[in-house]
Amino acid sequence: MPGQPTAAEGPDAGMRVALAKGYERLPAWADVLDRINLFPVADGDTGRNLVVSLAPLRDTSAPTEVLAKRLLLSARGNSGNIAVGFVTGLLRTSPDLGLADRFAHGARLARQAVADPQPGTMIDVLDAAARAVGTDDANRVVDDLVRVVKATTDRLDVLKQARVVDSGALGMLAFFDGMLHAITGNSSARSLADDFGKLADFTRDPSTAAGLHGCCLDAVLRLPKQVPLDRGALDRIGSEVVSMRDGDMLKVHMHVDDVDGARAALQRLGEVLRWSWDDFADQQRPAPAAAASGCVHVMTDGAASVSRNDAEALGVTLLDNYLNVGEISVPESRISPDDEYSAIRRNVRVSTSQASTFERHQHYERIAGHYQNVLYLCVGSVYTGNHDVASAWTAEHPLGGRMVVVDSGAASGRLAVVVWATARRARSGEARSAVEAFARGALARAKEYIFPEKLEYLARGGRMSNAGAFFADLLHVAPVISPLPDGARKVAMVRKPEDRLGFACDRLDKALAPTGGAGLVLLQYTDNRGWVEEHVAPCVRERFPRAECHVRPLSATTGAHTGPGTWAVAVLPGGEP
Repeated sequence: MPGQPTAAEGPDAGMRVALAKGYERLPAWADVLDRINLFPVADGDTGRNLVVSLAPLRDTSAPTEVLAKRLLLSARGNSGNIAVGFVTGLLRTSPDLGLADRFAHGARLARQAVADPQPGTMIDVLDAAARAVGTDDANRVVDDLVRVVKATTDRLDVLKQARVVDSGALGMLAFFDGMLHAITGNSSARSLADDFGKLADFTRDPSTAAGLHGCCLDAVLRLPKQVPLDRGALDRIGSEVVSMRDGDMLKVHMHVDDVDGARAALQRLGEVLRWSWDDFADQQRPAPAAAASGCVHVMTDGAASVSRNDAEALGVTLLDNYLNVGEISVPESRISPDDEYSAIRRNVRVSTSQASTFERHQHYERIAGHYQNVLYLCVGSVYTGNHDVASAWTAEHPLGGRMVVVDSGAASGRLAVVVWATARRARSGEARSAVEAFARGALARAKEYIFPEKLEYLARGGRMSNAGAFFADLLHVAPVISPLPDGARKVAMVRKPEDRLGFACDRLDKALAPTGGAGLVLLQYTDNRGWVEEHVAPCVRERFPRAECHVRPLSATTGAHTGPGTWAVAVLPGGEP
């Protein structure tokens, strides 16, 4: 799957391109949607669910039925399943029908998928879009939808108390804005930041999630043919049920208290083909308070080993490219290590691709429209084109003066430790020039060492010859890799697995010696978290007690090239900024 939306052909080509443009509006708003997500439960995942669920729309060349299946398999959460219901309904209507009829069909299917549709949610936006489309004036339709979204605040008590809009409704507004302007060929005349930008400063009251327990699960079942769906049986298993049937396939989303019990009950209905769930307790993280006016806002790329949780805690914005796992494309920081590395071990093709220029511009516009001072520490230009795209935007856009773009020359953990330290420095109130100088100094000091388990994964990605990988693996010799400004380089060779830990500690010793052992150390895992936590982390913490040491997942992009079994260590010498 290519990085840019692929060329669309056929009678519905215009609609497929428009759907891709609609999707590309969503990622820039995903963090805001997560922040204001209060209904039906305050689990902070609406933005994630929408971008993961609708990511297949980036491929505009896939046959309709193939795309519909990908959407069904990708759908996550309440919002994602409802949005997929609308999109698949629209896709399966004839291109000869009017736009209003196609939208109305999609809206009906989305409503039918929800066991108990509530006013003041994204359903309102879908219904309003179906009533309003059919005109060439996309701006007027978007104006109508803006009013509908703003009205959601007073339609649900939890939103009224917090004075925010429904997160799913705002997500669909962003989607429709991009989609409708692509259909009509008009450029967007308004910025959603004018109406909703201040929502980025919303801090969720921890009491909104008090007592929240249980799990949010998604499953795909294969039902016996010709057997009608018993919606009552689903309602008896969980709450907030969203279900869609496609032939003998059934996609189900629900909230449950007992995951094992829910799985057993679903297995009595049909064969469970896919299964995923999120524990509400793990998602009950209060969003950080907004930084004081004048502070510098830090952005970086998903290719850094900065998790979404850490980015939220640091007040950092992550800009994703994409990881392509088989036929599914996922934003790189939103895939679980288990899914990525189990796919690689099964010989499923895993590759990376860049977000479109349009999608990246959406991020820049929203962030620069909200923050006066932005520092973008982008992944090294030798690895992606992000630096060139962002630099061109700052030179051409009226808001470009608010953003400074730094080519970090780094990726994965080396970029991550610099982002951590710079984000902390940025909230001190110093001028952007001072924060930028700190970041550049940190980049000069930061080091990273990556230890692949097997070289066959590097060979698959074309990073070394198959013969070289075969003989190196046969001799149990592996390189130590560092991501540098001129590319990933082999800096050493080690023979035994236990030699890697000794090598890492020796390099940490050299890096931390000038600061008396003080610094930030990031230990990164792929599918070997337990081993890193049990063997690497205790050794490092005992040997360097003055260092701040964290265990985090390796960047999914780096892991796609180095493969499962890889682990890494990154270090930034120095005390707290």
